[in-house]
Amino acid sequence: MNKKQKVLAFISLAIACFLTVLDSTIVNVSLPSMADYFNTDITGISWVSTAYLIPFSALLINFSKIADIFGRKKLFIIGLIVFGTSSILCGLSTSLSMIIIFRIMQGIGAAILAPLAIPLGIELFGKDAMSKLAIAIGMIISIAAASGPVVGGILNEAFGFKAIFYVNVPFIIISLIFGAQCLTECYDRTIEKRIDFIGSILLAYGIGALTFFLVKGSSYGWGSTKIVTLIITSAISIIAFLIYELRSKNPMIEFKLFKIRSFTSSIIIVGVIFFAYMPISYLMNFYLENQLGYSVLKSGLILGIVSGVSFLTSPIFAIISKRYGARIISLLAIIFVSLGDLMLVFMNNSNNMEIIYGAFIVVGLGVASTSPLYKSAFDEISKDKNGLASGILNSFRQLTACLAIALVSTLSSYYTTQAIDNSKNRIIELVNNNTVLEDQVKSTIIDKIQTADTSKNTSFSKDIVDKLIKDKEDTVLASNPDKMKPSIEENFNTQTKEIHKILDNMTVIKNDESNKVYNKCFLLTAIIAILGLAAVPFNKMKETELGKTKPEFVV
Repeated sequence: MNKKQKVLAFISLAIACFLTVLDSTIVNVSLPSMADYFNTDITGISWVSTAYLIPFSALLINFSKIADIFGRKKLFIIGLIVFGTSSILCGLSTSLSMIIIFRIMQGIGAAILAPLAIPLGIELFGKDAMSKLAIAIGMIISIAAASGPVVGGILNEAFGFKAIFYVNVPFIIISLIFGAQCLTECYDRTIEKRIDFIGSILLAYGIGALTFFLVKGSSYGWGSTKIVTLIITSAISIIAFLIYELRSKNPMIEFKLFKIRSFTSSIIIVGVIFFAYMPISYLMNFYLENQLGYSVLKSGLILGIVSGVSFLTSPIFAIISKRYGARIISLLAIIFVSLGDLMLVFMNNSNNMEIIYGAFIVVGLGVASTSPLYKSAFDEISKDKNGLASGILNSFRQLTACLAIALVSTLSSYYTTQAIDNSKNRIIELVNNNTVLEDQVKSTIIDKIQTADTSKNTSFSKDIVDKLIKDKEDTVLASNPDKMKPSIEENFNTQTKEIHKILDNMTVIKNDESNKVYNKCFLLTAIIAILGLAAVPFNKMKETELGKTKPEFVV
């Protein structure tokens, strides 16, 4: 195979790898538009995202094993067809149920494609090119994950939400043509050509149910019958899978892989990085659009700082990794993403954008430093086992991302309830301590606050207050003589100005309490991310007595 064919084959792999990860996050900024189009609420439309994540997470390892048996190129071509067809059908959908079904189909296509980039790339360039290949794939995945909000925001604003599905089609066609012509078929020659159906079903249900309750636990309620049932059955299924596989002569997963410290450490650190990044992609989108009132496009571009920094600095971290090793890169990655999340703990009304820009730049450095970890994960894996190892890494990355979203979704819901109560208490105290307002006015304001949802501004705006006061003033003036009207008007003007000050303070208080919701969520994710430092010392290849690296797992 000549150099041109190899380049075209790699372009095919890069496109597939980029799109499967991109489609995990690209729809999020367009969910409000989709909700309007399909005439549903946010709970209903959230299934558009969930329907993709569940099969994507649940079937990664299954399809990587099937590809090892029947041929990775064959599965890659099938995956492209499934992913491309479902993208078209998602864009053509006219009902919520239709788009959910086709998003499930798209998730299946992504689960086929995602674990094949590295093993097909190694077959293409050889094991000696593993270092550059893994770093390139890692860079593509990291940038794709961070680019979703930007690409989604631009397409949604310019062409509508359907464009986020149609945009996949021309790239899939290019990937299909290049892949069919230039990729080389490969297998895992060390395994039996037989599918472990029992293990496949147990694993698919266990991970699928796990993904479902992580993503939907907050919506349904963690104590609901449905979620509790899923938690129990998921645990039973995964435990049954482990017991069955340990006794199987033809297991789906080679558990010896986890004895390779560089592999296990690398996938843990990659998981931690995505755990720290996903709350930014998820929560900050709400913050920018709902609290600051930014457009979808502007929010997407601000969130795109992470992908921009990642794109520009990934090559630098590849050089650092080559010179100083995976441990240093692992340490830097954990420090950057933890520090970025920690910076958002100090965000408030006066410094929010400065903190956001700084945090996004730092997290972008953390995402960029993930790229070399894809190399260290596969350094000691034999060529035959790269497909399975890739499936495990991708599956773990997806699950940690879902875990992060589940955690911050639950926490933000809980802390928002607290913030509403705190806002009401602070505003009522502010009104009671006011020395200008009359007691009757105070009583009216307090009653309104106690019955209002302080997360919304529409129920007690200045316009509504002005109208109420004007109506009350007209009524009072009509029942009093002309000589008293000037003093009455002056009194009403004084009360109106004071109420406006109260309303301004109410906005400040509500924003302050809202900021605390995000502060608390990012504090917890930062603390958990810091725990990833425990895996850093193990991210080093074993060495022989002569000091040369030696693969631990070669079949």
